[in-house]
Amino acid sequence: MKIFVALAGVVLIGAHCAQAFYLPGVAPKSFSTGDDVELKVNAMTSIEDPYPLDYYRLPFCKPPGGVVKKNENLGEFLGGDLIESSPYRIKMKVDMYCEQVCSTNLGRGETPPQGGSKKKRVSQNKVVRTIRRHYHNNWLVDNLPAASKVVVEEEPDDNSNVRYWQGFPIGFVDNASSLSYINNHVNIELQYHSIIWED
Repeated sequence: MKIFVALAGVVLIGAHCAQAFYLPGVAPKSFSTGDDVELKVNAMTSIEDPYPLDYYRLPFCKPPGGVVKKNENLGEFLGGDLIESSPYRIKMKVDMYCEQVCSTNLGRGETPPQGGSKKKRVSQNKVVRTIRRHYHNNWLVDNLPAASKVVVEEEPDDNSNVRYWQGFPIGFVDNASSLSYINNHVNIELQYHSIIWED
């Protein structure tokens, strides 16, 4: 009993002296021009399927040194996040255009329906199945979730016509042909604010 009271006293005294705390992934980070900004990938999610999929379950480009798990805390793990490294290279305040990450084979493509048949086809590969189930990529840039910028056409005269969605679709199904297409080009726009140093 005396040991418990002594330990409780030490804990209370230590808590009284503490001035700050740190949560992994939450601390602000400063970047200089040209610094690497890490882009990580998370599990893909769908509004139609309750189960997240590992990003590298599909034949996406992998980092040169191999895929590395990047979970930083227990909450990310318990929340179902599957955070991993990515092959994308971003430099702070450096414009980069048409950077090819890799070339990969996504598997056999779909064939158009024969004779105008509206009969549902069996998907021939996992990429097509994932697109048809409306899965989204969920990326993290500097530990912040990436978002899609969507312009709503119904409100042309207002600044409120821009919406942001978490993640972005892997692909889409064309209404006219009923074929699936993958989004194979990505425009990454980073917004930041400058810190004014006072002397």
